[in-house]
Amino acid sequence: VGRSRTRQGAGSVVLQRPGKMRWDYTSPDPQVIICDGKTITIYLEKAKQMITGNAKDYLQSDVTYTFFTGTGDILRDFDVSAPSDGKIEEGDSYRITLTPKQPHPHVAMLTVTVDKKTSLVRELLIADHFGSLTRMTFSNLQLNKKYPDDFFHITPPPGTEIIEN
Repeated sequence: VGRSRTRQGAGSVVLQRPGKMRWDYTSPDPQVIICDGKTITIYLEKAKQMITGNAKDYLQSDVTYTFFTGTGDILRDFDVSAPSDGKIEEGDSYRITLTPKQPHPHVAMLTVTVDKKTSLVRELLIADHFGSLTRMTFSNLQLNKKYPDDFFHITPPPGTEIIEN
C-alpha cells in the first residue's frame, strides 16, 4: 500500500542571466542555494555546512537548471506535449508537459503552468522516476530587477564546515 507524504517549503528565488540564481528557503529548514555562473554553493544552516562545487560540472547537463536560468532550449532539450489530463487551458493559464529528450537521473517530466496574459511561469510540477512530485508555485514576480554580483555569494558564519566538491 502506497502512502502519500506531503512536505512543504517556502522561500524566494532570484534568477538572473547569464546563469545566476539564488534560492533562499525559509522553511522547513533555512538554507541557501546560490550559483554565480561558475560556482554552486549550498548553505545548510541547521547542519552548519556549506557545500561548494564547480557549477559547470554540477549543473551543465541539469535540465532544471537550464530551464530556470534560460540557458537551455525547450524544443532542443524536451519533448513538448499536453498534460496527462489533456487540459492545456485551465482558467487564465496554459499548461504543457516537458519530457527530457535525454534521460535525466532526477526528472521524468515537468508540467509548466503559465499565465495567459503575461506568459510568466506560475507553477512548475516536477515528477521524478519514483513517482514523487515537487510542486513549485511562484507569486509576487518581479521582472528585470538587477542584483549586484555579491548577492550571488554567501559568507557562512564562523564554525561552518566547508565541503568542497
